[in-house]
Amino acid sequence: MRPTHSRRPTPRHYPLQFTIMSNSASTADSSTDSNSTQRQGRQVAKRAFAVELNDATHVFKESDEERAPNFALLPSGETANRYFLVGTVTEVNDVGKDSEYWQARIVDPTGTVFVYAGQYQPDVTAFLSGLEPPAYVAITAKPSTYETDDGNVNVSLRPETITRVDEATRNQWVRETIDRTAARLDAYEDDDGNGTPPYIAMSREQYGDNLSLEVYRNALNDAREDVGMDAVPYDDDTEGEVEVEADTKGGSTRVYDADDADQSDDGDHDTDSNIDSNGESDPEELTEEGAIDEAALASAVANAGLEE
Repeated sequence: MRPTHSRRPTPRHYPLQFTIMSNSASTADSSTDSNSTQRQGRQVAKRAFAVELNDATHVFKESDEERAPNFALLPSGETANRYFLVGTVTEVNDVGKDSEYWQARIVDPTGTVFVYAGQYQPDVTAFLSGLEPPAYVAITAKPSTYETDDGNVNVSLRPETITRVDEATRNQWVRETIDRTAARLDAYEDDDGNGTPPYIAMSREQYGDNLSLEVYRNALNDAREDVGMDAVPYDDDTEGEVEVEADTKGGSTRVYDADDADQSDDGDHDTDSNIDSNGESDPEELTEEGAIDEAALASAVANAGLEE
């Protein structure tokens, strides 16, 4: 169950350097050249937390072409053909009847997403079948939606690539996804209706003019707390989040000391308490700011096409 708990940011995007674990799987063809990728319209993978990803139930195409890609509409006014997610696999099950069909439960600080892989993702299937939870993983995946018997629309993910990562990688993804999500929410709330960006307008149309972003603001504070950052108060009567305490450099309320974080688990949220990262993280491979190497991730997650 999603949490009911939400500065216009000066985003601190670090040059990512991922510490990659030894075993990974990819359904992407690493030999595909850039021209072929462009012809196929390969889309960048967007970062989003589970709480918003699960609400992105509207899927559409931007053209009538046969091979036109599908896009999921995030409530914050962004589209995603593919997601880039780092979280904790807490459960893996073969739910297939006649053949292998693996389900993985992946949690981040805001909620849970489900990943499914079968015969068309043989490498991912092999990876999941041999994985012993809990484990940190990075995935790129396509969103899928399906309607339940009671008329609700659920979201699941079909993985393209998956690899084990360490705790530092997971925490860095959380920090960057906080920045990106907060920026989207600010843009949504700052829009005055004149020259509204098309996807913000589409979000209002599909999810309602009264869509409350407070759920996502509160979820961002859950994520901040998880990685030892200060919560950012949110006031519906102000534009965006309110920064109430700056650091000594005058720039940010964010604190990157994970030792000060409350790691209690409220339920289906990602915490570090169940995973021992000893032996999985090499401090010498990290920069001073704990940044991670996106080029290293790309070597394990082929052609991930991460959002710049």
